[in-house]
This record gives sequence, structure tokens and C-alpha cells, in this order.
Amino acid sequence: MSRPSSSRWRPETVSSDELDTLPVGDPEAGTRDARLSRRILDSAIDYAIISFDVAGRVTSWNDGATRILGWTEAEMLGCPAERLFTPEDIAAGIPAAEMESALRHGRGNDERWHLKRNGIRFWASGEMMALRDDTGAVDGFIKIMRDRTEQRMAVRALRDSRERIETALDTGLVGFFDWDVRSGLLRGDASFAAFHSLDPNQLQDGVSIGELLDRLHPDDRARTADSIRRAETSSTDFAEQFRVLQSNGLPAGGSTEEGQVRWLMVRGRCYEHDGQRALRHTGIAIDITAARSAEAALQASEEFNRRILASSSDCIKVLDTDGRVLFISDGGMRALELDDFTKVRGCPWPTFWKHQGNRDAIAAVETARRGGVGRFHGYANTMKGANRYWDVVVTPMLGADGLPEKLLAISRDITEQRQASERIELALEAGAVIGTFLWDVPANRLTGDERFARTFGLDPAAMSAGVPLGRALAAIHPDDQLRVQALIGEAVVQGSRYRADYRVRQFDGSWLWIEANGICERDPDGGALRFPGLLFDIDSRKRHALRQAAELELGDRLRDLRDTAAMAGILAETLGRTLNVRRAGYGRVDRQRQLLIIERDWCADDTVSSIAGDHQVSDHGSFLADLLRGEIVAIPDVSADPRTRAFADKMRDLQIESLLNVPLMERGELVAVLFLHDTLTRSWCPEDIAFIRTLADRTWAAAQRVRAEADLRRLNETLEAEVGERTRERDLVWRVSPDLFVTCGHDGHVRNVNTAWTEALGYQASSLTGLRFETLLHPEDAAPVRAALDRLRAGEPVGDLDTRLRASGGFYRWYSWTCLPDGDEFYAAGRDMTARKSLEEQLRQSQKMEAVGQLTGGLAHDFNNLLTGIVGSLELMQTRIGQGRIGDLGRYVNAAQGAANRAAALTHRLLAFSRRQTLDPRTVDVDRLVEGIEELIRRTVGPEIDLVVVKTPDLWPTLCDPNQLENALLNLCINARDAMPGGGRLTIETANRMVDPYASHMRDLPEGRYVALSATDTGTGMPPDVVERAFDPFFTTKPLGQGTGLGLSMIYGFVKQSGGQIRIHSTVGEGTGVTLYLPCHDGAVDEDKAGAMLAAAPRAGDGETVLVVDDEPTVRMLVVEVLSELGYHAVEASDGAAGLRALQSGRRIDLLVTDVGLPGGMNGRQLADAARVGTPALKVLFITGYAENAVVGNGMLEPGMQIMSKPFTMESLATRIRDILTPS
Repeated sequence: MSRPSSSRWRPETVSSDELDTLPVGDPEAGTRDARLSRRILDSAIDYAIISFDVAGRVTSWNDGATRILGWTEAEMLGCPAERLFTPEDIAAGIPAAEMESALRHGRGNDERWHLKRNGIRFWASGEMMALRDDTGAVDGFIKIMRDRTEQRMAVRALRDSRERIETALDTGLVGFFDWDVRSGLLRGDASFAAFHSLDPNQLQDGVSIGELLDRLHPDDRARTADSIRRAETSSTDFAEQFRVLQSNGLPAGGSTEEGQVRWLMVRGRCYEHDGQRALRHTGIAIDITAARSAEAALQASEEFNRRILASSSDCIKVLDTDGRVLFISDGGMRALELDDFTKVRGCPWPTFWKHQGNRDAIAAVETARRGGVGRFHGYANTMKGANRYWDVVVTPMLGADGLPEKLLAISRDITEQRQASERIELALEAGAVIGTFLWDVPANRLTGDERFARTFGLDPAAMSAGVPLGRALAAIHPDDQLRVQALIGEAVVQGSRYRADYRVRQFDGSWLWIEANGICERDPDGGALRFPGLLFDIDSRKRHALRQAAELELGDRLRDLRDTAAMAGILAETLGRTLNVRRAGYGRVDRQRQLLIIERDWCADDTVSSIAGDHQVSDHGSFLADLLRGEIVAIPDVSADPRTRAFADKMRDLQIESLLNVPLMERGELVAVLFLHDTLTRSWCPEDIAFIRTLADRTWAAAQRVRAEADLRRLNETLEAEVGERTRERDLVWRVSPDLFVTCGHDGHVRNVNTAWTEALGYQASSLTGLRFETLLHPEDAAPVRAALDRLRAGEPVGDLDTRLRASGGFYRWYSWTCLPDGDEFYAAGRDMTARKSLEEQLRQSQKMEAVGQLTGGLAHDFNNLLTGIVGSLELMQTRIGQGRIGDLGRYVNAAQGAANRAAALTHRLLAFSRRQTLDPRTVDVDRLVEGIEELIRRTVGPEIDLVVVKTPDLWPTLCDPNQLENALLNLCINARDAMPGGGRLTIETANRMVDPYASHMRDLPEGRYVALSATDTGTGMPPDVVERAFDPFFTTKPLGQGTGLGLSMIYGFVKQSGGQIRIHSTVGEGTGVTLYLPCHDGAVDEDKAGAMLAAAPRAGDGETVLVVDDEPTVRMLVVEVLSELGYHAVEASDGAAGLRALQSGRRIDLLVTDVGLPGGMNGRQLADAARVGTPALKVLFITGYAENAVVGNGMLEPGMQIMSKPFTMESLATRIRDILTPS
């Protein structure tokens, strides 16, 4: 691929070949110019600046291109220009045409759709220009684009809006106006003038609001004027509908017959005000006359049909063919006692019936659906619970195809006829008749049997002989007498049947509800002759019905009341009338003074006196203790009851012969009493007492509701101010909080942030708005954040989400997030956890180093032994060489190498325990891991402890961090050693475990396969309270200075993060066992690769040169000799400065091999970074005796860099070098 030669477009990185072309006097001038140019291009982030070679392949790509198109420069270098264009433009040859235009005219302008990396199209405007070298020959192109999608969409929306407005204006149904409030004049267009029968020229000059109002329908003027005044004084928008009188020669305010008015809908917006009132309104008027006329005609038609249906008392319903209710007539609503049709719309009509009625209704629907007529009779309740008997007919409503389209169900209430028939049947079958009578009308002589006489309180002998009708009428309740006389007179005059229900006085003074049925027989001339009849006892049923009616009436009357005193009065009146008592009322209780305070009471008539006022409860009886306990006080006779006997005279002075008191309690305290008084003795039946209690509780609840609503109204009066204050406090918290606040959409794009982002991370709010939140994250945190976003989109809150955010300076800080979803966005608050994370890491490192400290003694002993073997072997080799006896040298070499390899293994193990970075989980063979650390554990626990390792054949692999698992096992073994100061046995055991549902519950583990690793000792053991706290951070039973208390806590955290569980079993005096359960993993375990012999190591390529930098001469000498042996050109340097000089000498260097810890102020990593400034593609191999993170730090190695830890074999070094230099 050719590249533009002009330094203006040269990439920032410069190859070794390009270095040779730089000016001799200033070898770095070209590089500096290229960097400056590149920084200038990258700063233009609103423009995509892309260069191509003559074949149309990308050769450079600025940051603006990445921001607009999505691809990075690394992804696009060498890609064809077609990648940016849409498929249809590619098919039309647009990319080639652009380059052709640039070649022919020097530049080519275009505006068209382009593609982003995510496949989304955007509208770009820009141009393509040809790039020429110093000779004027074209060696490439440059394309500059800018995203103009929003502007294009805005222009299109404006054009569409104008087209809609022009279409509306063409209809003549829309007019515009402008009202200058200061001058009081309103101006408008021709349509607005036509609406108001005004001269358009006059309206151009302006008319007053008053003149327009005079042209409005008289009924609309005041309302419209009020709306205009409100819009003027409040500077708000104006919206109103009104009628305008059409002049047609008529004066304003003249005839308003239909057709001489025009309906207008006017909307105005305040575009100018002075802070106190509106100064200018502009708006539109729309002619809605046709719509209002059509609406009125439709309403008139519907009203006519409604009146027809409403005139019928039958319940007329329209059903769909499945029997669901679609319509009920007004008469049907009344018959069903249905207030709101929506409550039953769509309900299956047969469900209105029960038992046999339900089966009959289903059969009737099925018959009508087949085209027949379904009929049946049955009982069904109204919506208010009244049980009625219905005669039902269901017929089909045929559609255009002659098939049933809907069903018509007509139900007629025949309850009265049914009940009359049932009463006769019941009377005959069950003896419900309580008397028979015969009235001889001409003689006015009424005779009756003994039961009739007892019912009316008359002498049976007199009744047998006959008495005047008036004697019987006198026993009827005064409120019922006139009605009964009217019904008797009607039956006599018409010769019809007679039925009446009424109350008659009994011997004990109570009232009995009866029903009288009879018929007046007439002579041939039509005169009344005989009037026979029967009496029925309906007292129980009638009282039940009256109580039900009273409950409904009370509910209706209480519904809209807001005065609790009025509620109490209505309750007293309802109970008094329903139960036929003479006085009823409600009084508040003053417990301290034992007073009943009655504000008002209800009295049946003027013969009963009110007792409103304050009453000492103890002056009326000894029943206060009963009321305080919440018990109802029912006294049939004040003279006979022991609680009132001594106060009977005083009670009679108050017209009380019997009483009933109902306590009203609040939080267990007596607060009020409902009382009923009668001037006659009477028994209070349980039904009446339950009825009184029900109504009293309902009224009390309604009063409580009213009081609560009053409290709520008072609260609402201050709510707005409180909301404003809370809003101000919230905004203040948003501004001053050190925590990060952010609002994001469901797509993860930032919508708003607080100022803490600037202070903590250096970002301005404007630079974050619209940015994808994920772009600020550390790469390792992207996956958990995406999972959290999925939960938020599902409506779940997210807490304790720890992530790292990149600051504007490039470093990262830890934040713990709490997120809440709200509609199409979510809110998140992040608290800076950087210091805490650092402290946790320090504590974790401290715990590791504590474990390392436990190893120090054993490691020193081992290293001394190993060094003795190495030094001794070397001395013997020197001696044998001096003696010329070289036959034994191989044996001594093997001994020295074996000791050195064992020392290297111990060193790597120690570094693995002490390093700081968190390692990735890998597939682990736990048996092999235990085998690798077994020798280290033996030296750690000492010879006094008998270590037993029990392995499991075919042990399942698990997925975890092997170094953390080794650390965990070592800590468990150290704890076991400390628990056996006098020695003992430590058993390490592995096993495969299947967790079934029972074990899952017992071990708090999901069902499945697990690998168990346990460490069991025979030490002192732990009591249950210590076991319970064993995993708590910083909890330890060791003496001060001998433990951090973090060991088991960190093991617990590691196991839980690995998806497992940890369990402790301990008995004091017997020992402790700790078992780690890790989930089984099906991945293959990585096998260790054996090193090759140096003789078999791969050879160097032609002319390949390696620079070796190490301050240790021995290491440097060995590496150089190995490289020379393998055919490499080796260059050596003892420090970073010398290495840098060699790199800058201009000679070929294919690989830099450098130690990390170098003297002279420049370490190996700094040397590599400096070398890559001039040679970005330089391969680097770090060799170090430290842990790997000493080189990597908290980041990652760049491409082309690798690392090896000392000591290593020369064979492995040769293999690694060949792998690095071999192109992938």
C-alpha cells in the first residue's frame, strides 16, 4: 500500500525506513511535524478526516472519524473506502465517482447517507480532495465529512409542518390572529375575518376585543370574556370554543336559530409579557361547525332511541353470540339497580343466575344462537342484592347473511305475582296463616277467627260475633292507617284483589308486621257485598328488608357529607324510624368527668322531649363499666334491670322505659355512645342489636374518613411549599454531593451528571452528555455493567455494583453504584471507593505476607540445603577438571541443576503467594494443585505435624483461581498447625460430591456436582460461638500481633466468588475440619509443557539481531552465548542508557531482551517504551526475578511484549525468542 509522502498527512508513528528519508541536519524534525499534524487532526472531533491511497484504501483516520463512524484507526487501516458507503451507493459506483471528481476538479463535494460501524445510517456533508506529492503527481485522497443528520431531519420536519399548515389554510377552515394587548387591537387574516363576518381590510387595521365579543352568541360571551381576561392577567395560553353569530343582515345579538351561528375553536399563545400581564397573543381559529352539527344530530338520534328503550320497565339487554353483555336499556338499569354499566359490560350474562337459573340461561343462549327462541323463569339478584323473579325471553338478532349476529334478552320482573302464588302455597303447606277474616260490607260487620283476634289485640268472643271495621283499623300503626284505608277503599270500588302490609299493636306494646290478602266480592248490580281475606306473619322478613333498605339509605346519605355531627344525626334518625323507637342520639364521652355530652338527638314526634345537653352517666344507672369494656347495654325494662332499677323514676321523667346503649371505641378507649330510648318496655332482639352495631360502625368509619380527609386537606395546603423546599434541597444535594450522580437512558447513554464528575474525574458535564457510559469503564468492568443494565431495563434496582471509571487524566478510580430504574431511564449514585479498595488490597496483601512470614523459617532452611548442593557440585567439577577426570562431570552437573530447579520452584511459589494482582480463573485439577504445594505445606507445619494427603481417583476439575486456592489451603494448614501446639495429625482430602435437594438445603448450595477440598486437624477445636464468627473480618482468637483475623474471611470471600461454599465442623478437644465446595467444571485442565534441549532449539533467521540489556554480567554472558550458538547477532548493554544508545545507533535490532530492574535511572520498562517511540513495531522480552506485576503493574502488556521470570533454562529462553520473532 502506498502512503502520501507529504509530512502533513504522515502518521504519528515512523518506521525505520522512513527515518532514513528524514533531513540529515535534523533527524527528528519530520517526526515532530507528523505528531503535531496528527494532534491537530485529532482535535477536530466534529469532523471525520480520512486519507486514502490511489486504490481507495484507508491510510489514516483521525479521532473525529472514530467518534462519528465508530471504527478505530487500527480497524480501518487498509480497508476500502466502500466500507463507509451504503449498498445502493456502492452499486451506483458513488465511491469511484467521488475520487474521479476529485481527480478531475481537484475536489468533489457531496451530501448523502453513509454507514456507521453499528450499521446505522447518518447524513454527511463533506468533500473529497486529491493529494499530490512534491512533483504534483496524485498519490492519494483525503475525505472530510461532518454528521448533519439532525439538521437534515429538522429541515424535513419544518418542510412537513409548512405543508400541513398550507393544506389547512387551503381548506378555509383555519384562520390566524394576532392580539396586541397594549393597544387593545386584534388583527387577523381573511379566514378569521370571514368567521366573524368582518371586513378583511378592517381586520388588517385591527378591531377591539369588545367588538369581537359582540359577535358571539349571548350564551358564550361571558364565559369567553372571562377566559380572555385570565389569559391576559396570568400570561398563559388561551383556549376556548364558542359560537359566532353570522350577520346576514342581522344585528349582533339577534336571532340565534340553528344554521345562523358558526362554531369556532380558538387557541392562542402568549408570546410577550412584562411579568405582570400578557402583552401579545398569537393563535389560530378553526371552524368546527360541521363537527358540532354532526355531533348534535348523532346525540339527538341516540337520545330518541334511548327514550324509547327507557320507557320500558323490562330489562332489555343485547348480548354477543357467546352471551356476553354489550348493552342494557335505561329501564333495565333501573330494574337491575345498576348504577354503572361499565361494571357489567363484557360479563357473561348466564353468570348473573345461580344454580338451575344458570343452567337455564346457558340453554336459552344456545337456543337463540341456533336461531330459536329461549325461554325460562328464575330468581336472580339485582346489583344491590334484591332477589327478584324474572320471566326471560332470548331471541336472535339476524345479520345481513341471515345468521344470528347478536342476541336480544328481555327479562320481566314478575316477583309480585310469583310471591303471591308462593305465599298461598306456603300458607296452605306450612300453616303460615295467622288469621282469617270476613267483612260484611253493607252491614260493616267484621268477623274473624281466634288467631285474627290475638293478632289485633281484640276479644276473640267479640270478633266471633262481629265488630265494626274501625275497631280493627285502630290497632294499626298510625303511620300505616291512611295507606291501608286507601287500599281497602280501592278494592271496594273496583272489586279487585287487596293486599297490604302494615304494623299492628301487640298486647306487650310491640308492633308486628303482617300482610293482609283479600278480594271484594260484588253483587250483580256491582255493589260491594263480601270481603274475605287472610293474614300472614311477615314480621321477620319485613324487618330484614327494612334493615337492608335502611343500610342502603344511610350509605347514600353519608356518602357526600363532610359534617360529622350531621352524620350522627342521620344515623339516629335512620335507627329511630327503622326500629320504631321514640328517641335516638349520639353523645361524646368525657371520661375524666364521666359526662355524656349530647349535642342533638332525634325524637319521633313532638310528644317526645329532646335530652340534648350534658348528663352525668352515674345519674342514669350503673352501666358505665360495661360501656368502658366495649359491651352493648340493652335494657328492656328500666324498672326491672338491676343496673337502672334505682333510677327508674328519673328515667321515666326523661320518657325512658327501655334503652339500648352502643359504645364507640377508638384504640380501645370509649369515646362516644349511641343511644336508643322507647317510651314502652320492649325486648331488644339479637337481629336489632347486630343491625344497630353495623350502622354505628359504618357511620363511625365514615366520620373517621371525613376527619382523615380534613387532615389531608390541611396537609395539602402546605404540600406545595414542602415540595418546593424538597426540590430545592434535592437540587442542592445534586450540586454539593461528593458522590457521582448520573441519569442514563435504557441505551446506556448519559443524559445528565452532577458537578462532582468535574471535581473527581475532571470531566465537564457537557462532554459527558450523550456519551455511552460504558466508554468510561475499565475494560474488565464492562460485562457486569451490561448485566446490570439488563436488570434495570427489566425494572429491577441494582446495588453494590463496583466499577472503575477512567478520569480525564487517564487513571482509574473505584466507585460503588446504587441504581434505580424509572420509566425509560435510570438514576445512579456512585460513591468513591478508591481509598477503601486500596485499604482492602493492603489488608489482603498483609494477610498474604503473614502467610509468607510463616514460610520464612522453612524456606531459609531449604535454600541453605539447595545452595550447599549447588556450590558443592561446582567445587567438585572444578576439582575434577583440574585433575583431568571429566567422566564424573555429568553427575555433578545434574546434581547442581536439580538443586537449582528446586530453588527456582520455591521462589516462584513464594512470589505467587505475595504478588498483588488478581489472577483469572482457570480450569484446575485440585489433586495436582495439592501435590504441587504438598512439600511447601510440610515445611510450613513442621515435623511435629503428621501430614496425610488423601487423593480421589478421577477427581472432577473445577474453575477457580489456582493461586488463591493454594493460598486458601496454606492458610487452613497454618491455622491447623497453630491449633496443634503439641503436634498432631493434619489430613488434606479431596472428593467428588453430588449435592441433592436435601444436601442443597442443608449446605446452602445449588444442586449439582462439586469438588470438595478439606483440611482436618486433631487440635483444640472451637466452641460453637467461635465457629459462628469464624468468617467475620478481623475476628481472631490468636494473641495480639499473631494474626490479622482476615484468613478465613478472605477464604470465605474467594470461595463465594467462585460459586462455592465453605463449611466448618469443630468439636472442642477433638479438632476442626474445614471443607471448601467448588463447582465442577467441564473444561480441560492445562498440561505443563516440558522444555526442549538447547541442541533442538530453533535457529535464528537470516541476520536477526537481539539487543540484551542486563546489569548482571553472568546472566548477560549466558544469554549472549546462547544466542550466538543459535545463530543470532547479539548486542549487549549493561544499563538502560547504553541500551538506548544501541537502539538509536541505526543498526538493525529485531528484539530487545531486557531485565526490569536496571541501574542508572532507567528501568527495563522505561527503556522499552523509549525504544518504541522511534520503532513502534519493536519486539520486547522482559526477563525478571520479581513477580510479573512488577512489570505489568495494574495494566496490561502492549502487543509485541512478553515476559519471563528468572530463573529459566536456556532452552526455554531460545524457544520463547523464536516464538516472539516468528510472525503470527
